[in-house]
Amino acid sequence: MPKDEFDFEDPMELNGVGLLTDEDTLDAMSECFIEEFMRLGYNHKQILALFRNPHYLGMNMVLENRGEPFVREMIREVFTRWGRPFEWPKRCACAEPKPPEQSTKLEEALMDPMGALIPKIEI
Repeated sequence: MPKDEFDFEDPMELNGVGLLTDEDTLDAMSECFIEEFMRLGYNHKQILALFRNPHYLGMNMVLENRGEPFVREMIREVFTRWGRPFEWPKRCACAEPKPPEQSTKLEEALMDPMGALIPKIEI
């Protein structure tokens, strides 16, 4: 069978199924995302950057629905459970207005682990 055609009878063919549910699964889903990337070697700042990146649909959906404090708390819980060191900055640098010469430095710092700019999200 050619690679481009789908064979419904092939037991080895990868199939995905979406399941509708009434319960809220964002907690478990975000915990799974965090643990997966932590075990791949990402630090807490890189994982937070992934949640901010709209190309990571599931992670970004959690950030939009629950907010950044929830995501930070989930990252803290998972890293603490695994005994991984982390430290959040005392104050968020993006919350305060910066002089024009410092704003370019802040924009350079807002990049995800892959080097793409992180969009500014107002929550």
